[in-house]
Amino acid sequence: MNELQVIEQNAIAQAYAKRGGTEELFDRIAQEARSFVPDVTTKKGRDAIGSLAMKISKSKTLIEKYGKELVAEQKAQIKLIDDDRISVVKKFDELRNEILAPRDAWEQAEKDRVAKHEHHIATIRMAASLATAADSEWTAFTIKEAIQTLEDKVIDSSYEEYEEQAKLAKFETLETLRKVLVEREKYEAEQAELERLRQAEILRQQQERDAQIAREAAEKATREAEEKARFEAERVEREKCEAQQREARLKAEKEAAELRAAQAAENERKRIEAEQFAQAEAARKAEEARKADVEHRRQINREALEAIKGVCPELSEPQVKSLVGAIISGLIPHVSIKY
Repeated sequence: MNELQVIEQNAIAQAYAKRGGTEELFDRIAQEARSFVPDVTTKKGRDAIGSLAMKISKSKTLIEKYGKELVAEQKAQIKLIDDDRISVVKKFDELRNEILAPRDAWEQAEKDRVAKHEHHIATIRMAASLATAADSEWTAFTIKEAIQTLEDKVIDSSYEEYEEQAKLAKFETLETLRKVLVEREKYEAEQAELERLRQAEILRQQQERDAQIAREAAEKATREAEEKARFEAERVEREKCEAQQREARLKAEKEAAELRAAQAAENERKRIEAEQFAQAEAARKAEEARKADVEHRRQINREALEAIKGVCPELSEPQVKSLVGAIISGLIPHVSIKY
């Protein structure tokens, strides 16, 4: 079975030519391939397995390639048919539209004609709707203009079969407008009378306010004159009191100044005495501290002298004193006396 052959193109074409042919072709190749039992323990057996797998892969590639080519050919044929279909359908649609064009044009023209008449009739009736609306802002003048415009409008045979309907709309709209005009004129007359009364009331209230303002101005002028006189009398009295207070204040300030001068002189005397005492006390304490330090150092030096004499009895007293003096003067490195 090691001699499995790569599938030929004729066998591939026959397989694609009938339903299930490729399955039969695969089953035949699979049966031949699976019937081969190699000896995997030898190199020859292992190479035979690789050769058989290679032939299976080549057969697969050939089958796939041929199938793709068949699909490409069929797609090209399908595209050709689809393009023809689209083209002929478009031509049929164009032919249908060409045949329908006269009828469609007549129907559209008829729709436009009817819409035009209905629009004109709606426009005639619109004036009544606008005038009677709850939130209408039309005045009597506006309604009169609308009535005049509608009365001047000619309804004739140009309205064709809508002539009677248009005349009825004109008649009914004029009736409505005239009724609304009467109501509106009555309303505006009432509003004008109310406005006249309102303006008269405003004028009366303004006159009352002006009179009140005049009275208040006179009363204010009287109060201001009385206040001015009172302020003047209070000013004279206040200035008199202020003059007396100023005189008393100057006298008191003079006495206070003399007292402050005497107090300042006394304070300066005491400051000088205190400063002299403090200086003398500081000098005394400094002298006492100096003497105490000298005595302290003398005592330490005597103790050091006695200690050295005890440690070095071979040294004479002048030599010991000389040594202590050298230590005090810092002539001997790393050796000092702690006071």
